[in-house]
Parts: sequence; structure tokens; C-alpha cells
Amino acid sequence: MNYIWEAVLQVKKNGICDWGLEYQQAEAPSPYMEVSFCDLNTASIEQNIIKVNPFYRFSAVFEKVLDINNKGYCKTKEIFLDTVMHYMSHMDLRMGMSKREYYCQMVERELEEGQLGERAKAALGLFSRHERKVIVSALLDLVRSGNHTAVFKRLFRELYTDSVIYEDMEIANMLFVYDNFSESQ
Repeated sequence: MNYIWEAVLQVKKNGICDWGLEYQQAEAPSPYMEVSFCDLNTASIEQNIIKVNPFYRFSAVFEKVLDINNKGYCKTKEIFLDTVMHYMSHMDLRMGMSKREYYCQMVERELEEGQLGERAKAALGLFSRHERKVIVSALLDLVRSGNHTAVFKRLFRELYTDSVIYEDMEIANMLFVYDNFSESQ
């Protein structure tokens, strides 16, 4: 991991809230990396404190505030660094997002918070991170197109790749869904 946004993605992948992270200035940071770990090949984050080199990309923001010649206001400097790094990491993550991805994140957050009902919140908890993204994307498609049959068929095929869906030509909206699961409760 070289950048703070990579650390945030790793934390999210592990299912940890990224707002629980605390960014601290590294005592001896690498001039070639934004994130300073003891082990350069660190692939996962075990603690919520991330040591950073704030001057790697954001020297214009931090050079006067974090100048080593400025003694005092230590706690204020720590809070400022942590706050700005949180903001910059989220800005980095949003820079590469399309409008659709941003809407997907908003809908997923609303589902997770229970704003769309407790049943929807509980149902979303049954799926993995990737499956959640597929479901939220399908919800947006449903709102946009209103074609519930086509959206359901696409969603089911993406979630259950071994499934087969047949559409009855004689009865409208009649679907036959075959999956590769054994019968259970």
C-alpha cells in the first residue's frame, strides 16, 4: 500500500468502518510512499492507527501547519492531520467514481442504515460485499427502467451463475427458475 486510499479500501474490504481510522504523522516516513508501515509489503491493516507522510502529496496543505519549527499546538496539529487525511482519502476514492457508482453507494448506505426498512436491512446482511453491489445496481436499474422482469433475470443470473431462467410464452410474467442447489428448508 502506497496511498491512503489503498488503506481505506483494505479496511472496507475487511468490513471495518473507515471512520474509525486514525491518521498520525510518521516519525521517520518514507519519502516514496504516503502510508508508512514498518513492513513495506504490508497487505492488510490490523490496527486503526495509520502512520502517514502528509508531505508526499499534500505538502502545500501541511507544510506550514506541521512545520517542525512550530512548537506547541501538538493536539491541534494531530486533529488537523487526522481530519484532513480522512477528507483527502474520501476525495481520492470519489474522484474515480461515476455518478452511478456514487448513487449505488448512497442506496447501499441507506439500506444498511435501515432507512428503506428493517426487512431490507436484514436481507442485505445475508449477501457478500460483491453481491450487495450487484443488488444495489439492479435496484437502480429497476427504478430507471421499471422493467422488473428483465432486471430480475439479470440479477438472478449474476448472483447464481449456474441458474437457468425460462420465460413462459403463453402466460405473461411467468418465469421458471432452475438453480443448482439441493432442496432444503
